[in-house]
Amino acid sequence: MEKNIRKYFLFLFTIFFSLLLLVFLIGNNELYLLINQKLANPTLDFLVLEILMPIFFLLGFIPLAMLAFKNYRFLALFSLFSGPFCYITGRFIKLIFKAPRPFTFLSARIIGPWHASVFSFPSTTTMLAFGFALPFLVEKDLKWSSFFLSLASLVGFSVIYTGFHLPGDVLAGIFFSTLIVFLLNKIKNLCLKWFLFL
Repeated sequence: MEKNIRKYFLFLFTIFFSLLLLVFLIGNNELYLLINQKLANPTLDFLVLEILMPIFFLLGFIPLAMLAFKNYRFLALFSLFSGPFCYITGRFIKLIFKAPRPFTFLSARIIGPWHASVFSFPSTTTMLAFGFALPFLVEKDLKWSSFFLSLASLVGFSVIYTGFHLPGDVLAGIFFSTLIVFLLNKIKNLCLKWFLFL
């Protein structure tokens, strides 16, 4: 199991840095326009708006449902705390960077019901999604983490496709939520050791 977790982390690390390399090689704005406009078609619009967006609610709903199962209760609480915590932290980070939305300076195609706050960097929607998903990975639940991380990745894609975020915003959202979840996990483990010591 430990070997599988290491492989999974290596895979995620490789995907993240491949995307980062793409942003540097192609350019943040150019990659945004490629995803937002060149990939655009009615079928993908339908999939993103009518199928993917409703499915995204599972990121919060499934951990909520897991509270009913004793063996998943602690992990579900971690996920339900981590998601909103990442989102709120992201809102504060936005106030530091004050980066404008891409549609204010690029010719973008805007579709979908995403709430558009003034600032873009980092993507708090992506931070919320990965905040819900990453606890399952750090707690070594490979079955659920694969499902949640796939959904969270689709959230990242969809906020670019629908015109609300640059790829760099999404990568920053993944980066910040990963740092936050690992920090929360360390704090959780220290608290558990402290309570067990008492």
